This record gives sequence, structure tokens and C-alpha cells, in this order.
Amino acid sequence: MGVSEKISGISAYAVFVISGFLLVFFCLTGRDLAAWGNIMWTARYTAGTLAVSAGAGGFLGAALCFLLRRAAAGAPFPKMSLRLLRRVSGSRAPAVFAVSFLSVLICRLPGYLAYYPGICAYDMPIQTGQIADGRFNDHHPIFHTLLIKWMMELGRRLFGSVNAGIGLYTLLQTVFLAAAFACAVTYLWRRRARLIWLLLLQLFCMIYPFHLYMSVSVTKDSIFCGFFVLQITALFRLLECAEEKRPHLGAEAGFFAASVGMILFRTNGKYAFLVFLVFAAAAFLFGRGRRRFYGRLLLWSIGAFLAGNLALTAVFRVTGAEQGDRREMLSMPIQQLARVMVYHGGIGVVPEDDGTLDETSKALIDDFILNEGYRKYRPDFADPVKSNTNTYVVRYRAKDFLTTYFTLLKKYPGDFINAALAVDAGYLYPGDETHAFVNAQAGQAAGGGYVQTRWDEATLNDRGIYKASKWPALYRVLEKWADGNAYLDLPVLKYLFVPGTWLYLYLLLFGVLVIGKRFRLCLPLTLVLGYYLTLLLGPTVQLRYIYPVMTALPFVACQSFLKRGGCDDAGIQRSVGGDLSSADDI
Repeated sequence: MGVSEKISGISAYAVFVISGFLLVFFCLTGRDLAAWGNIMWTARYTAGTLAVSAGAGGFLGAALCFLLRRAAAGAPFPKMSLRLLRRVSGSRAPAVFAVSFLSVLICRLPGYLAYYPGICAYDMPIQTGQIADGRFNDHHPIFHTLLIKWMMELGRRLFGSVNAGIGLYTLLQTVFLAAAFACAVTYLWRRRARLIWLLLLQLFCMIYPFHLYMSVSVTKDSIFCGFFVLQITALFRLLECAEEKRPHLGAEAGFFAASVGMILFRTNGKYAFLVFLVFAAAAFLFGRGRRRFYGRLLLWSIGAFLAGNLALTAVFRVTGAEQGDRREMLSMPIQQLARVMVYHGGIGVVPEDDGTLDETSKALIDDFILNEGYRKYRPDFADPVKSNTNTYVVRYRAKDFLTTYFTLLKKYPGDFINAALAVDAGYLYPGDETHAFVNAQAGQAAGGGYVQTRWDEATLNDRGIYKASKWPALYRVLEKWADGNAYLDLPVLKYLFVPGTWLYLYLLLFGVLVIGKRFRLCLPLTLVLGYYLTLLLGPTVQLRYIYPVMTALPFVACQSFLKRGGCDDAGIQRSVGGDLSSADDI
């Protein structure tokens, strides 16, 4: 066994052992936090939890890695012939796209009719308020707000109805998502993916229930999801082009456009993309043999990042928009300081309050969280406290804020950890169910399940937006499934729906790629990593936040195991004559 083989083996075991440790650790702490409400991080508890996580998780990860490496010893990836479907060129690609696109669209139309003009939950009251007042800010992506505005105006001009305009917006969004999925499926077809996997992927696009709800939800996250899938697909195509002697301008342009789109339609898109830029720069600096390719990729990426931000700046100037409040970025510190105040501030909210918090720290927290907003602390949701925060303290008293923050972190590390674990439980712990009830509030109408369908009807009706279902019977069925969080009642299958599963599926995929020594194909995973980090720093667990991660995984997995080869039609033609049972086929 050579040195490189040993390093690869060590890297693979490290990935699986760490993944196993994280899985067991978050399962233990998630279970305990849900049962007790507060974890006392005593030396005994901490040592015991770490020991069990390292032992059980490490063994689980190492055993899985051993089995996968043994299975891959003869063939890096499962041998699967392509006899079900041979393709000698990309000439049929338009037909494949059309079939995929229309199949998805047909499956969406019942939901569109049932929820017509769309599910106007989430941020719609705020965004339509900006449209009504003519005063915009970037608390929500301004491009998305303007898109809603344009479609409302189009509906008014064509049909004399704002509601029809929202219906046009929802249809446009549904079509865009279906087209994004079809583009990815078509790329996999051109790259000679096995028919059975293409069919399974197509079925996922067609019948996965969350696709129906999110396609007709008027929210930036659905459009962002489409760009995210297109961006990852274009990046895989570029990585296949790394073997070519000439650049592929079409793939580069596609990656550029999709990257700009994800920056424009998600406020944290640019921060997620920054993580990718760091890894792209590292690939350029250390990517032996392909530095020219990685250099071009880095330049296109930087160009997309700058173009996206310049477009935002230009729209700001044209519309006279204002900078939105930055409290969204402070969700984690808000939760941590509020929890410290509740458990140590002597305010009497919980019996465990020991009143040990010093007066100086209490004074700064009172300046930061106004009107004793920390009394509204919810472990799973930052918004109740966040709505009372004064970001002036962070911006103009940064030294005082940071000094207090790190002093309290040193004094109450357990509370800081508990606050983070509680608000991110849904992302980290597959057994978590708090994510399903974040939107459910006593005394409010139905529609507050994990799939949020509840409207602020009074506000939106005043703006000409109202429910006008074209299929009421189906609407009632879909509402019952969504509001009742019916996916939690599915044995085993529920783990395809809960958000806590997906982190470990991506880690498993990463480990398999390391075992196969396909390190360059790990680069698209950094896009997911960047986005996931922004989720962990966010205010809560929501379907719309995790939806792009859920949607991208099947595409990423299929694209990760495609046969190595060129990215153009000629390359496909050349490879068809080769060994169709290659270990790199899927």
C-alpha cells in the first residue's frame, strides 16, 4: 500500500468517525434537552456524553467505513451496466428535457389549482407592505419583492386583478422550479446515468410532497432552490470539463448566471457563496495539474459574486431602498444572551434562575434586548426576542457588546451551548420534532405546521390578495396533511422528511467520495456547507430554509458517481464505445 493510499484511507476513516461522533452526540444532547429543558453541563455529564459519542459514534463510523472500503476494493463504485438505455449523442436531450419538465409540471398543477393564487404565508405581508408603501429595504431580497410587485402589476393590467397577478407569479415560480429540475435530469441523461436512477430521480422531482407545497408558496426560498440546483449542476459540468484541453464557455456562463441568481434571491446566498470561494481559492493554490482550470473557475466565481452584489447596489439606487435591520444575523447571540438572562438574571421566569448574573452584564443586555424582551424567550425560535432587539448596541458599542458576550460565554458556557442546540435541534438531531411546531401558536388558525400554509388574511385581503381555490376538495386534503404534520406518522419514511437527517446524508456522501478518492467532486459540497452554516446561525428551523438542501441531495449524489469523461457531446460519443460496465458508471 502506497503512501497516498494510506493517506486516503486515514482521511476516509476520519470523515466517518467524526460523522459518527456528531450523530451520536447530537442525538444524545437533543434527546436530553427535549426531555429536561436544560442540560447541566457538569464534568460527569460532559465526560460521559463525549465518551459515549466517541465510543459508539466512532465505532459506528469506523465500521461503516470499513465495510464501504471493502465493498469498494474491487470496484470504487457499484458496477451497473448501461444496457437499459444507450445514448450515442446529446441529440435527444431536448426531448428528455421536455418529458421531465412536463411530467413535473403536471404533478404540480393540482396543487396550484388547490392553493390558487398560491400559499401567501411567510414574508408576504411585509413584502406587499413595502410594495404598497413604495419604500423598500433588503430585509427580504429586494429582487424577490420587486418580482412580486411586477407580477401584481401585470395581473392588474391584464386581468384587472392583483390576485391574478399573484397567480401568475406562482405559476412562473412553479415553471421555473420544474425547468431547473429538468435541466439537472437532462444533464445526467447526457452523462449516461443509468435509466433506473434517472427514473427514481424523476419520481423524486414529481411526487416528493414538499415540492408541491414549496412550488406554490410565494417565497424567495423556492426560487433560490431552483438557482441552487442549477448552480450545482453547472459546477459538476465544469468539473467534468477539467479533463478537456479547452474551457467550456456554456458551462461557465451557466454557473455564473446561477450563482448571481442565488445571491439575488437569498440574503444569505452571498455569505454561503463566500465559503465556496474560499475552497475554490484553495483548489487553485493546491490543485496540482489543474491550476489553470481552477483559476478560471475562481475568476468566474469572483465575477459572479461581484456581479450579484453590483446588481443589488444598482437596484438599491434605482428604487431608493434602505438597508434592512441586521438583527437576523444576530439570531444566535440573541438566543444565547436571552437564555443567560432567563436562567441567571434573577427575573423569575424559570425556577432554575440562580440570579448570578452581574449588574454590568444585565445593563448591557437590557440595552440590547429592549422592554425585557428576553422574557419571551423560546428555545426553538429567536423571533420573539429578536423583534425587541436594539442593533445600535452592536453597531456603535461593539467593544462593550463583545466584551460582555465573551465574558458571559466564559462564565456560562453550558447556557450558550444549550441555546445553540435548542434553536438548531431540527438541523442536528433526526429525532427532533420541535421543528414541526415552530409556527403553531395557540388561538391562531390552522396552517401552522412544518409546511406553513397560514395566511395573514386580513392584511392581504386589504391589498387585493385572497384565497380563490379552484379545487376546494383537494385543498382540504392538502391542508389536513400539512397542518397535521402527517409525515411524522410515517414509520422509517419520516426520516426522508425531517430536517435532521440531511446533514448526515451529506456527510455520508462526502465519506464515500473520499473512499473513492474523487476529491475534486467534493467541491460542490462546499456550496451546501456554506448554506448550511448560514442555517445554523439562523433564527429557527423552517421547511423553506432547509428545502434547497433537501432538494439538492439526490442531484448531487447522482452527479457524484457519474462516469469520468468529457462534458461535450463528442466526449459522450467517444465514451459509449468503451467499457460500459466501468466501476465509475452509475
